[in-house]
Amino acid sequence: MMLSQPEAILIDAQLPALRAYWQQYEFSAEQLKTIEENRRTFSVRLPLIGAFSAGKSTLINTLLKDNLLSVAIDPETSLPTELRFATQESIVLRRKNGTLLPLSREALKAQAFGEHDPQNVVDITLPSPTLAALDGMTLVDMPGWESGIAQHSLAIDNYLDRSAAYAVVVSVDEGVLKESLRKIVEELAVHDKPMMLVITKCDKKTPEDVEAVVAHVRQQIEALTGKPLLAVCRTQRKNATEWATALPVLLPLQQRFWHRAIGLPVQQCVRDLLGRIDQLAQSHNQTLSEIESERELLSAQYQRMQADLKHVTARLHEQRDVARRAIVDDFASRLNSQLEALTRALLNGEDVSGTIGHALRMSWSQGLERYLKPVIQRELGHLHLPDGLSMQDTHYAYGFKASESGSELITSTLAYILPAAINLITRIPMGKVLAPIIISALEGLFQRGSQELIQRQQQEEARRHVINTVIPSCCSTAEPDIARGLSNTIDEVMQSISRAADEEMAKVRQTLDLKARELKKEQAAEAERQQTWQQDSAALKQMLTRLQEFNHG
Repeated sequence: MMLSQPEAILIDAQLPALRAYWQQYEFSAEQLKTIEENRRTFSVRLPLIGAFSAGKSTLINTLLKDNLLSVAIDPETSLPTELRFATQESIVLRRKNGTLLPLSREALKAQAFGEHDPQNVVDITLPSPTLAALDGMTLVDMPGWESGIAQHSLAIDNYLDRSAAYAVVVSVDEGVLKESLRKIVEELAVHDKPMMLVITKCDKKTPEDVEAVVAHVRQQIEALTGKPLLAVCRTQRKNATEWATALPVLLPLQQRFWHRAIGLPVQQCVRDLLGRIDQLAQSHNQTLSEIESERELLSAQYQRMQADLKHVTARLHEQRDVARRAIVDDFASRLNSQLEALTRALLNGEDVSGTIGHALRMSWSQGLERYLKPVIQRELGHLHLPDGLSMQDTHYAYGFKASESGSELITSTLAYILPAAINLITRIPMGKVLAPIIISALEGLFQRGSQELIQRQQQEEARRHVINTVIPSCCSTAEPDIARGLSNTIDEVMQSISRAADEEMAKVRQTLDLKARELKKEQAAEAERQQTWQQDSAALKQMLTRLQEFNHG
């Protein structure tokens, strides 16, 4: 994806020289290829999130001045649709297994995607001047949702680490931030994601009514996030000018996002090259035995660090229970705060998976931030790392994937955790490792409870049932998996450090090997010169001897 920002232009100009140096000083070609591929394909996403029928597809059509996206989408079969600039138009269904299915505009309008899978994505490129002005940004038309957790999870899990910001889309007809949207805004706030607000269909209300809706929804979002919105836009069904004017406010965020993802890894490559050249320049007086001694010292440092890592990991596991108890307590507290809603839902036989799933997601995310992450960072600060391996800030990426159906109250409230990865001074990109945290089904409990409560028709008994049975059962069911999830997170953090140490050790070994080879080459060249000198000396001596034969004449 081409960007016009100065950093991108400079990197594009320097990549050929960097590639030549990379090969000359014998670094792994795959590492640079990964960066170059990321440079070619990287795009910052702007997901549009909102309730079904909030007008997201119409908003994008109006922005592009192109009747491209269907505005009569079945909420059960809609898919995330990504739109970005390219010189040629293409519409492709990108399946979760990586296969691609070309689509026509007609197939896109008809939602003719074959067997539906919510993990599939529609990928659209257009030669649109509007998209070109976004300088590489990708707009994402997310499916709408109401009370379920599945689409909520999709918007977080698939786009959190690829999005500089989110656009919250609310129809003026709605007038308020619906509960389903409030939940995702609350979770995005935990991850400190900037947001902009777009109020659609403003031509359906008077200007006074529109401003009242804008003020109310803005206040709701900013109360949840504790931060001002990036922008607030009012749009009509055939006029998205205010949004188009506001979109450039995202470009600095996009550039910073791109800098972290592409610019910093390229800088690290240059530093790696300079480090190797400096080591080579300082080794001109080294002998092979000194290089071997350096190798042995490196191995000893590495073994000591691996022992330290094991001790730190053990200490973290010992402190895991504090985070576990805090997460479970927070989970119970969140469910108790939803007591009336849970009671009504169970009395009416309604689905409670969205409420319970959201509570567990929030408790997990905040528990990591408040209780586990500080402990990990403190313990990592005690590590004595070898020269050349420095620790940067711990970076956590959270992801949850949930599944549900209308007939299941809870079959799997949480399916996965996307835990932490450590970003070190090495050029290793941030890794992501899935750690399963599968919650056992509570369907039978809820069905039995709901039937009994419906028969009793007594609100107070229903409340006691929720307090004494439902909430404790949720907590006791989730607690072992929360503990396993914390253990997996700790293990992944420490393993990522170990992998980074392996990479750093391999890098230093490569330098030592190169130094040894250069020294051997120098010794070989010196031997060749000595041999030449000896041969030349012998020839000259022979010549002199022959010449000296004439001295007696």
